[in-house]
Amino acid sequence: MSKLSKRMLKKELTVKMEPCEMDAGEGQSLTASKKEVFDVEFWPGRRLTLSHFKGQILVHIREYATTDGKEFPTKRGACFTLGRLRALRDRVAVIDSMLQQLEVNASYNVTIGLDPVYKEHLGGGIYAVINEKYRGVDLRRYWMPPAQNILIIPTKNGIYLPATQWAALKSKLDELLIAYPDLMNATVCCNTHDGNQMELYNCRECTPFGYSCVDCI
Repeated sequence: MSKLSKRMLKKELTVKMEPCEMDAGEGQSLTASKKEVFDVEFWPGRRLTLSHFKGQILVHIREYATTDGKEFPTKRGACFTLGRLRALRDRVAVIDSMLQQLEVNASYNVTIGLDPVYKEHLGGGIYAVINEKYRGVDLRRYWMPPAQNILIIPTKNGIYLPATQWAALKSKLDELLIAYPDLMNATVCCNTHDGNQMELYNCRECTPFGYSCVDCI
């Protein structure tokens, strides 16, 4: 492979760890330095990482690719602020219950007939979704096309986790929380508005697509 081809491939695979807007007041007591970044593989080619970016603390669940013996993050993944990570953690029991029910339904050849069977907003444009056909967890960013004001659609920025990978990820999340217990203190943004609907509707973290699309999340 020529040097030019290698550079082009590396550019295609490498993802800049872009900031996800962090909830106000979060993570200020977490004092991890760059040397203390948490980085573990929960499945071959898939990693859970804790990193700092311009003063923000971010958690990535991401697929990596290998080129010339070096690993590079790809666009297949999701970036979480501490608040979004807490929102995901708060829904683990429900997600597990849904996955178990789908397995039982499949064993009896029973279908629910909903697509998706589970869809929960975690913050910003990030959603956790379960599809009856694939019976795994999809962590993905959604967006609203400019020509629409109701329907939101999934983007290519996300990662699908079969049930076995979801279980492996949960185990590594536990390790992350043991290594950085201050993460347990993070709050979900929507819990900070104290019932103020106008404040909620104007919050890009809680209502990323505007108040007219509250029902679509």
